[in-house]
Amino acid sequence: MNILLTNATDIFAGGEDYVLILAKYLGLRGHTVSVSALPGHLLLDKCAAAGIPTIPIDYRGMDRVFAMAAQLRKELRGRAIDIVHSNANYDRTAAALAAAWTPARHVAGVHSTHSIQHNLTHWLRNRWGIDHFITDADAGKDVLITEDHVAPARITTVPIGIEDVPEEERRAARRATRDRLGVADDIVVIGNVARLVPFKGHRVLLDAVARVVAGSPRVLFPIIGDGELLVPLEEQARTLGISPYVRFLGFQDDLHLWYPAFDIYCHSSLELAAEMFPIAILRALATGLPVVCTNVGGIANMVREGASGFLVPPEDPAALARALQTLILDGDRRHSMGRASAQLFLERYHATAMAEKIEQVYRRVLTTGTQKEK
Repeated sequence: MNILLTNATDIFAGGEDYVLILAKYLGLRGHTVSVSALPGHLLLDKCAAAGIPTIPIDYRGMDRVFAMAAQLRKELRGRAIDIVHSNANYDRTAAALAAAWTPARHVAGVHSTHSIQHNLTHWLRNRWGIDHFITDADAGKDVLITEDHVAPARITTVPIGIEDVPEEERRAARRATRDRLGVADDIVVIGNVARLVPFKGHRVLLDAVARVVAGSPRVLFPIIGDGELLVPLEEQARTLGISPYVRFLGFQDDLHLWYPAFDIYCHSSLELAAEMFPIAILRALATGLPVVCTNVGGIANMVREGASGFLVPPEDPAALARALQTLILDGDRRHSMGRASAQLFLERYHATAMAEKIEQVYRRVLTTGTQKEK
């Protein structure tokens, strides 16, 4: 198949990483894959470095949607695209318009549990401009059905998959990154990787850190990510007196070097109708880390409760602290849970499985034709 993956965001986070990984693994399955994103976007740089053809399109500004669609339609026709797979709001609308009256089929990837229908344009797009929807977890499928009134037959859940990192590379990265952090072997490092935005729950995480360090001072909490809440969170850490235990490290492009330095991974997202299937947690599983996460969106599918980690209620810093403390104080349990995480990753969430399942969706769409309006 000839496939075009699109993404209109101006950030590089889990959704953009998804596009990059999917492009690589569809290519390994013998398909011709191109990626379109904003000019100068890191996603395009990473694709180019991986030998994936790129198409820069300025998706910004819905007043330009017809110009975006015209440019995209030219690419669909010129490249004889079979499937255009959109992954964000602006490119979803542009792809719906571009694919109309062409042989290309439009598959829309939905990566959050937000409704994607906010106006008449969205309603028309979702009803007639999209052949099939792919969600990362059933929580997203439920929103499409109940809030956006998309027929269940037009939606397939395909969990995100990621690449693994060889054990020897992880060992070397652990030594180098812990040296970079300046932490001794007996320090328990609890990592968090998430944009500093409200629904990621960092305020709750810092309240939990204050409880943890009161009983276990030999810990460090690196927080990787940037965003609008950096200054307020730094002030909260100072107010709580936990600044020596927290490192705000900003955006990091070499996450494969950071995860091995962690002993535990913690994700504190809130129930704000946004989080579905965080790729950050999948990286923890692939690294063989025990995880402590809030039970929102599709996160419960990523944790075997009591075996690979713990699920706690959102917005409950005391529960989060208790779960972290359990693992901080029990090294043997950390190791056994880490092994269970790695096993879960291999069973369910490797990129190979994701690419195979998405390929099956594409083939069904091409074989059965459009299911729009059904």
